Amino acid sequence: MSETPVPIPSGSVPASTPAWSSTDAARWTQAGPASWARPVWSVPALLITVVWAIAVEPVPRCSDAAPCGPDWSGMVQVGLAIGLLYWLARLPELTLIAAPTLAAMVAWGEVPDAGRMSQVANGAVIGALAFGWTAARERLAARSRQRRIAQQAAGVRHRLSEPVGPLTRGWLPLAAGLVLGALAAGAVVSGLNGIRADEHRAALAVHITAKVTGRDDETVRVRTDEGRHITVGALYPEDYGVGITVTVLEDSSWRRLAAEPYDAFGPQLLALAAGLPALSLLTVGVLARRRTVALSRAPMPVLRALNLTDHEGRIWVYAADDTAGRTPLFTCLCTAPLPDSDEPANHTGHAGAGKEELPFVDTRLHEAVVLGAPYDSGELALITTDRAGHPITIRSAGLVRIPRTGRKPLLDAPAATDTGSDSPHPR
Repeated sequence: MSETPVPIPSGSVPASTPAWSSTDAARWTQAGPASWARPVWSVPALLITVVWAIAVEPVPRCSDAAPCGPDWSGMVQVGLAIGLLYWLARLPELTLIAAPTLAAMVAWGEVPDAGRMSQVANGAVIGALAFGWTAARERLAARSRQRRIAQQAAGVRHRLSEPVGPLTRGWLPLAAGLVLGALAAGAVVSGLNGIRADEHRAALAVHITAKVTGRDDETVRVRTDEGRHITVGALYPEDYGVGITVTVLEDSSWRRLAAEPYDAFGPQLLALAAGLPALSLLTVGVLARRRTVALSRAPMPVLRALNLTDHEGRIWVYAADDTAGRTPLFTCLCTAPLPDSDEPANHTGHAGAGKEELPFVDTRLHEAVVLGAPYDSGELALITTDRAGHPITIRSAGLVRIPRTGRKPLLDAPAATDTGSDSPHPR
């Protein structure tokens, strides 16, 4: 890549904007998260230890002395463990809250009364959670370091005269999160109402002592002291051996085993299925709103740099003096340019009278201005040029990502295909 970068008109560059040199860019790259903090380590560690803890956990038998009631604490623990497998990878902000909460619940609710092997497994879970929390903290600290270094390199801030992109970003996940959160809350209320109704019915019922005479997959057959034979539904029929004594609660046509109160598994499952995405969406929405406001209203650090668009539609950003495009700093997907360019449409005729040309991807380096302090998983805006050299303003449509060592943009054109659609990225 030896061509001179496409220049940006001087009038499009905010006054006193410094160039982002390779030296400052190298400091910025080195300030990124440590390799041990990557989710590729913390996610498998948590998954393996949780599966181990579940596999060795003793399963209590249902009995009159220890009824098998709804386990709300267990539901929360399962939900946090499942959620953390995603949050460790994508939402370290939520990890900082969820990981200590789950660790405390395991330490206080599981470890004290468990067997030796289960204690070891739960201790491993706590260790994996501590490692995941530390990794998340390191990733967030790295973002702060990168922001600070970029701000120091910029030295100046400028406010855009017009918002960069729509101000509605973040509202959709917030709305979806609120709807799912309401659904999860409704499921919890339904489960609690079911428990109260069962307790009320059980308080009015007659307690009948009986011996188990047989069982199948869903019921237990018993004989009462008066000689009656009764069939009672059971969730865990394997817990009742033939000949043991059980208590049956009976109120008219309603009956159940005293050892098996109302099972709220259905509402609990719905609460998890709705609550976990709700937490994720609400967090994503809040973060997106904060970044949108910062890009649209607050003065932002500005730096001169270089950028190019590859054949996958990704924007790659380089230091201002890296005119050979050897070391990409970060990459992101961007929105379509705002309508501030007078470049004519790329057509060769009217609809039905001619054929539209295939999209052309300009993979040359272009001079650009980075708006906002870039950091891994952040968002920013760019002032750059289209293939005709006209200034355009774009913003990231996804999170900024630091490419892995050795990864380069796709600059060779793929086999020609007539997609019939316009690309959302600047050409």
